Formats: sequence, structure tokens, C-alpha cells
Amino acid sequence: MRLALLAIPAVRSALSLEIGREIEYHETLPSSQDRARELAATGAGPSVVVANVQSAGQGTRGRSWHSPAGSSLLASWLFRPAPAEPGLFALLAGVAVAHLGMRDASLKWPNDVEAGQKKVAGALAHATTDAEGGSLVLGIGVNVHQRLDDFPVELRASATSLALVGHTVDRLALFVDLTRELDRVAIPAERSAALAEWRARSTVLGREVEVTREGRPVVRGVARDIADDGALLVGSERVIVGDVRALR
Repeated sequence: MRLALLAIPAVRSALSLEIGREIEYHETLPSSQDRARELAATGAGPSVVVANVQSAGQGTRGRSWHSPAGSSLLASWLFRPAPAEPGLFALLAGVAVAHLGMRDASLKWPNDVEAGQKKVAGALAHATTDAEGGSLVLGIGVNVHQRLDDFPVELRASATSLALVGHTVDRLALFVDLTRELDRVAIPAERSAALAEWRARSTVLGREVEVTREGRPVVRGVARDIADDGALLVGSERVIVGDVRALR
């Protein structure tokens, strides 16, 4: 897979110049998100950590991200200063992923990209604050080459890959295109259009939903809109975290 070309210093250096940020590549890494947060803590500038394999990949609310070697794009981008609130930028990241040739992609609050009603990508954002505008680390996992039997049995009904939905793409090209899309949606002038696209692709807006936390229902009502900070507005409630299920 061409993503491994990032292990070659000359290739990595040339691509860093092209995308305007330092690239740190690991063949194997526990978590690109943890490593990018370490870089943020040292004051590093705009950069991105890419892994071919993660042994402890992270999803939302402590879940793991399963990805066999060579099957996914696994990367965490460090933005400085922070372009938006973490919850909002996770939404915008979904729009960026959906722009990569997936016309029928849908977006599920708070951070999932779906194809054929199955999850194909997800985002995870962490922010810090300081006098210079803080930083934001955005981790994205995209299922690229998986076959159905590459997923654990318990995920086969809910997960898919670009290959399974007929979208053939090289992971290195996907990485470059996604970096450009993320930089685009990070521009304040693009915010309104990106949020409008998120609303148009949403799987829950305008529908009755149930929000659960740790398996317990906490809110039920019509998902009306998303707030400027990325919160989901359900009836009269603002939902910051939780799992959302459309009831009808």
C-alpha cells in the first residue's frame, strides 16, 4: 500500500511541503491521537501523525477502533490555533470526509460518516487552551480496503469500507485529499456552507430520536438542529454527548 511511502524521509519531506504541515509516520503505533496530543503538549505547530496499524486505536467515549494492517487511513491532525470547538470540528470533519467522492454519504451525530447506512469513518477531537489560541487534535479513521470478513462478527451489520461500497482509492491519495478538505472547512468563511451540508446529509435532523448514555435513555424528542458549538438540539434540550438513535 502506498501509504508506507511516508516511511521514506524524502517522500515524507516533499509531502510535508505540499500539505503545509509536518508529517510523523509510524508503521505501528498504539494511538495516533495520543501521539498527536503529546506533540501538542510540547508546543508543536501544525502537523499530522499517521499510522499504518494502531494497537489501541480510539473511538468516542473510550471505544476501540478496529483496523487490520493496511486496511484503513488512521491519522490525527494537530491544528494550531484551534479552528473551532471540538464538537463542532468533529462535525465539520465528517463533511470533509463526505466530500472525498462519496456523493451518497450520510452523517450521523456526533462524528460518524455512513455509507449504505453503515459506518465508514469516524472522528475524535480534543482541544487545549492557551494565550495563543490553543490547539486542537482531530483523529480520523476511515475504513478503506476492508472486506466484510475483516470486521469482527459483532460489527459486520454496522460497519463498512470504501471498497465494500464500490469506492476504490489509494490511502496516500486519500490522506492528501482529506488534509486539504480539513484545512478548507477550518476556514471561518467556509463554516456556514459546511454546516449547511452537514444538515443536508444528517441522518437524524427532523426525526424523532432517543439519546442514550451508557445504555440508559436520557432524552427523547425531535432532533431540531445543531448549535454553533456542535451540540444536537433535541426538543428543548441541548445534547453534548451521547448515542443517538432515530425512532422513525
